[in-house]
Amino acid sequence: MILANSITLTPGTLSVDVKDDYYYIHWIDVTDIDEQKATQKIVSGFEKYLEVIFG
Repeated sequence: MILANSITLTPGTLSVDVKDDYYYIHWIDVTDIDEQKATQKIVSGFEKYLEVIFG
């Protein structure tokens, strides 16, 4: 799910992961209209985790 979302999840879209009786909704919430600032906010949130997971 992490890989799929990092490739295809863009602001305004969402993906759903279904496990047993639970639905997990994944989305990106853009809080800045400046493209550079919004990109930095989005990337900085998951970049450190991906580095730990994938090296």
